[in-house]
Amino acid sequence: MSIEVLKDIRKELRELRLLYKELVEKLIPTEQPTPEERKAIEDKNEVANEKELMKALGKTNVRHKD
Repeated sequence: MSIEVLKDIRKELRELRLLYKELVEKLIPTEQPTPEERKAIEDKNEVANEKELMKALGKTNVRHKD
């Protein structure tokens, strides 16, 4: 293969990656985290207990084993 062919392939691959990126961004909307979520993401020391986890997942009728 010539260098020109390889350059064309590289250019087309860049275009395809950009198209896929745009498609994914349209199909999967992204949201900015709230300040509370951002703090939780950045804080690596906090561990949620089962009750907090179930609350976050929307599970309200969960029996706890005590």
